[in-house]
Amino acid sequence: TCGLRQNGAVECWGDGDRHQTETPSRVFAAVSAGGFNNSCGLRESGVIECWGNQIDTPPAGAFSTVSAGGLHSCGIRENGAVECWGDNRFGQANALDGVFRQVGTGAYHSCGLREDGTVECWGYTFDGQAQPPTGKQIAVSAGYDYACALSEAGTVSCWTIYSGAADIPSWLRTPAAATPTAATGCWVAR
Repeated sequence: TCGLRQNGAVECWGDGDRHQTETPSRVFAAVSAGGFNNSCGLRESGVIECWGNQIDTPPAGAFSTVSAGGLHSCGIRENGAVECWGDNRFGQANALDGVFRQVGTGAYHSCGLREDGTVECWGYTFDGQAQPPTGKQIAVSAGYDYACALSEAGTVSCWTIYSGAADIPSWLRTPAAATPTAATGCWVAR
């Protein structure tokens, strides 16, 4: 897990056996902890820097956001194009064409939120994590083997092979519980 301090410093904690908690001492605008392998930060200049057991280095140039996955990572360029790097054995680093406003990465899949509010996923789909809901969404996030989206109505939908959808706490199933300004998370029952 990583956090961003108000002064732009990154601090990571938890399992650091792959050096993913050994943060560079620089100023960042955003950070993403990538599960069991690496973490990435977005510098104020838009350059992405990753640490830990990263398979490939991030592409050069400016990005507006970054998401670190299990063995791959993705970022969104300032023009809305998604670029991914790292492990690609299931196609999780083969980003889709088009304009996106958000991207999330899991272990072997990636999901992006398009400008029109639709979610599209790519990569490993055998467990259902690359099969998002239809309709307009305002946020998307991906975990190890699942993904979740927040709809315009404020409801959270999660998808995976486990019962077809991740087990969402009852307090989050109603629109009043999750508004566009509320913090949300994702869960999966095993």
